[in-house]
Amino acid sequence: MDDLGLLKPICLLEKLFNHKLRLNESLANQFAGFSVIKDVISTAAGSAMVTVGATRVLCGIKVKVIPTLELESPFVCSVERTNLSQRILRATNPVSREIQTLSVQLDWILRTCAIPDAKEQLQIYFAATDANPDIKKMVCGMYILHVDLLILHDDGCLLDACLAAALAALSCAEWPKLEGKAGVSVGLASQTITSKMNFEEVATPQSLVRLRISDWPVALTFALVPRPPFSDEAEVNGKRELPLISQPSRRELLLWDTDATIFHIVLDSEGAVVDFGMVGGLSSCLWAHLEEAGICHNRAVLPELLSRATKECDAIRKQLM
Repeated sequence: MDDLGLLKPICLLEKLFNHKLRLNESLANQFAGFSVIKDVISTAAGSAMVTVGATRVLCGIKVKVIPTLELESPFVCSVERTNLSQRILRATNPVSREIQTLSVQLDWILRTCAIPDAKEQLQIYFAATDANPDIKKMVCGMYILHVDLLILHDDGCLLDACLAAALAALSCAEWPKLEGKAGVSVGLASQTITSKMNFEEVATPQSLVRLRISDWPVALTFALVPRPPFSDEAEVNGKRELPLISQPSRRELLLWDTDATIFHIVLDSEGAVVDFGMVGGLSSCLWAHLEEAGICHNRAVLPELLSRATKECDAIRKQLM
């Protein structure tokens, strides 16, 4: 009898999704609303707040200086949740694998696609002296940018919101330019420092450091759900409509559970795929195997996904730049 009690909500959900794909009145190919506000934190070198649907992410840039160049990346990306974004979160809970993966993914996209020459842009040089004017060509340190992201509200599409927030914050970031000064002696030929390094601000009108962003990659999330075609929407422009949801909410994904296939795609300004991920297999529903059209149905998923993503990325990129 206890098992029979579970049939009622399952049947209700199946009946609901036989008539509509989404919990709200949005169409399957309709993307979530997007907005960005820059310079929202006065104490940060750069900051931005991005909203994707109901998901809201705050990003702040903090600058640190280190006297070494032996670093793989000049970015330190950190993603954290607030208690408001997840009610079940407790102070003793470890960081989830999703958040850890998101931090690593953001670092990789920033240093390989958005700002591939970041290490060269963030180098610190020695101040020229009368005795040795060529010393200003020698690198003595590097700026390290801490990209701190705080998830204020989580309703899905975290990569979409976090990447946009990081790029928006980096685009408006600026900080005082520094020069290195050595006390005793500096070997120019071997580029070795034999004394303690000090960094001082440059007292010139153009003494602020700003990053040059080479590309503006945009991330988008999709979900393919197993669902029969609508009788009145089976044919759209001569082809079968795909049950592909653009930027699904967290609640929609929880309802579909493991039946949905989640896609994460990142496109650069030229429309090339920078990163692509898929969670779950291309699970076809039973009715897709009962007809020959089901084979073509699965083959059309990726072309449709790329077509939607290309158009939406251009619109988002215009707001970020």
